[in-house]
Amino acid sequence: MRRLLLVSHYALPHVGGMEMVIDAEARELARRGWDVVHVASAPPNLPGGPADPRPDGYRVVRVGALNALEERLGVPYPVFAPALLPVLDREIARADVVHAHGFLYMSSVLALLLARHRRPGAVRVLTEHVGHVDYETRALDLAESAAIAGIGRLSTRAAEGLITMNPKVADALRGLAPGRPVELIANGVDTEAFRPAAPAARAALRVRLGWDERPRVLFVGRLVAKKGVDVALAAAAAAPDAFRLVVAGPGRLPGPAPANVDLLGAVAPERVAELMQAADAFLLPSRGEGFPVTAQEAMASGLPAVLADDPNYAAHVGGAGDGVRLVAPEGGAVAAALRELLADPDARSAAGARAAAHAQRAFSWGAAMDAHEALFARLSARRSAPTPPA
Repeated sequence: MRRLLLVSHYALPHVGGMEMVIDAEARELARRGWDVVHVASAPPNLPGGPADPRPDGYRVVRVGALNALEERLGVPYPVFAPALLPVLDREIARADVVHAHGFLYMSSVLALLLARHRRPGAVRVLTEHVGHVDYETRALDLAESAAIAGIGRLSTRAAEGLITMNPKVADALRGLAPGRPVELIANGVDTEAFRPAAPAARAALRVRLGWDERPRVLFVGRLVAKKGVDVALAAAAAAPDAFRLVVAGPGRLPGPAPANVDLLGAVAPERVAELMQAADAFLLPSRGEGFPVTAQEAMASGLPAVLADDPNYAAHVGGAGDGVRLVAPEGGAVAAALRELLADPDARSAAGARAAAHAQRAFSWGAAMDAHEALFARLSARRSAPTPPA
């Protein structure tokens, strides 16, 4: 049996797009016969300890960590306990492939360096999801740039193959690690869980949620500047008569919420799927992302999406037509786009259908994992190929 070690900052139930992506990768590869282990930090309410078997066929090993940066500054960066080193050493010794996610995390750089020196037979792959994120404070921005120049360069060069889903991030990875192969592989979506609801089922969901006929615009994500929650709130304030904004995600708002905003807090994935089936549109004016997983899930659920005008998104949404609108991340512009989208229910429904059809074609976990397995095989074959005579 082939053994895969996944390494990242957090694992479910910690809420985040990367956590959802890794869980999907682990489930799909376990289904294909891989023995999958995921090493990540323990959330604050769950101490580190033995492997946590998941019902989806893989195991999670949680290592204790301090999470002060996320709690105080909204920066998702756990500081692992020293126990991380022996845990990685043990799991790397059993692995055929070591796949780290996120080039700045302690767990990623340690796993790749350890694998290079202690387990030279294992394939080493790194996925970078977002690259440089523009933080609101100059100090955080400078700290991240310095970390990328140091830790990011170290981890990318310790890997044999690099994966991202964003052309801009791909260029940054090539600059950090010249000569390393960089693969553009889009994340997939669980199209069984995220799919359009039949009209009667959608109506029943809205009743259960206590929603009236007023349009609901759904925002799903951590309540931090990177996700554009401030822009979403400004858009709600600019169009109080046009829709109610439903905000689902952990954290605190940057200011008071307008009267037409409903705060749900952190929401379980299965409930997110229901919210997406019941809502009228999806909003995520985020920045510094490869391509938001929640946007893919919303599209697959039949929601037309309003996203920030990021040129790197074009490759992912080109087949969705008016099912996706890329708008300047400013409250007035977003409000205007949502007003136009919601003004005609029939046109909105047709746009959502186009978004869903595109998602079904373009966002397949099967295709994404085919590409991953092909990369693993190429890297393994390249290593075992005979060296030509001098």
